[in-house]
Amino acid sequence: MVTTLRYTADELEMRSFKRFETQFAHLGFNHFQAIAPLRPWVQRYFHLRVAADLPQHIDQTFYPDGGTSLHFYLPSPGIGDAPSVYFYSGQQRHCHSFARGTEQITVRFQPGGAFHLLGVELAAMQADTTASVIDVTQWPIVGLTTLLYQLVDTPKPSQRIALVEHWLLQRAQLLDLSLSTRMSLVPATLPQLIQTQSNLETFYGQLPMSRRQFERKFKQETGLSPAQLLQLNRVKIARNLLSQSPSLSLAQVAFDCGFYDQAHLHQHFLRVMQQTPGQYKKRKMSQISNIKDD
Repeated sequence: MVTTLRYTADELEMRSFKRFETQFAHLGFNHFQAIAPLRPWVQRYFHLRVAADLPQHIDQTFYPDGGTSLHFYLPSPGIGDAPSVYFYSGQQRHCHSFARGTEQITVRFQPGGAFHLLGVELAAMQADTTASVIDVTQWPIVGLTTLLYQLVDTPKPSQRIALVEHWLLQRAQLLDLSLSTRMSLVPATLPQLIQTQSNLETFYGQLPMSRRQFERKFKQETGLSPAQLLQLNRVKIARNLLSQSPSLSLAQVAFDCGFYDQAHLHQHFLRVMQQTPGQYKKRKMSQISNIKDD
C-alpha cells in the first residue's frame, strides 16, 4: 500500500510556532527563519526569556525530529557572567526545565547541518552515551569567543539572533559551503527524502552512489539511517496535526502522514513519543476543552 503524504512538517510547524508565541508570550518566546543561504543546514532560531518573578521553573517536553541544537544561555543584565553554549544531539524525548530569569537563543539545525557548519560527526558522538550534551566553549571553533562577547553587549533579541546568524554564515563561507559548489549529498537530498512514501527503493535508485555508501554517509552526518529519519518526520507531522486538529480520527491522521495504517502510526508514535497517539490526542482535546471552559 502506498500512502499519500498530504502535509509537510514545515506547514504544520509554522502554525505550531504561532500558537507557542501566543501561549508563551509572557516567556518572550519567538522564532526566526534562517536566511536562504543557511536553510540547507539551519531549520530556525528560537529566543526565550523567562521572567525572573515567575513562581516556579518552566518545564517543557521536546521530541526528536532528526535535528540537533546549539543553545546559548545568556546571563541576566548586570551579572557579568559569560554566556554558556551547549550542543544537544539527543534523539530521545526529554524534558527541559527553564529557570526563572533565563534568556536563551537556540539554533535548530537540519539533520546533518551541525556536521557541515560545526564539524560534529553525529555517529561518533552518539556512540558515546555520555556525549549527548556538550559544552561547546571547549571546542576550538573560530569566532565563537568573539560572538559571545558581542551577545553580552547586544540587548535586543533580534539583534542577537542576527549576530548568531552572521557567525554561522561566516562558518559556511570559511568552509566553502554553498548550494552551487560543495553541497553534500545528504542535505541536498533531504527535502526529497522526507517526501518519500512508504517505499524507499525509488529514492535510492535516483542516487549517484550505492545505497550502502549513501546510508554510511547519512549515518555519519545525521546519526540516523534514512528510514529512521523518515519515520521521525512522519511522527512529527502526526504530532503537529493532532495538536491542531485533535478531532481527526487516528486512521485519518495515519493516512495523512504517510503511514500504512493506524497500527503503523501507533507503533512509531509510541516509540518516539513514549505515549500512544490516542493518549496524545486525548490530552490535546482536554487542553482545548479547558481553554473553552475558561
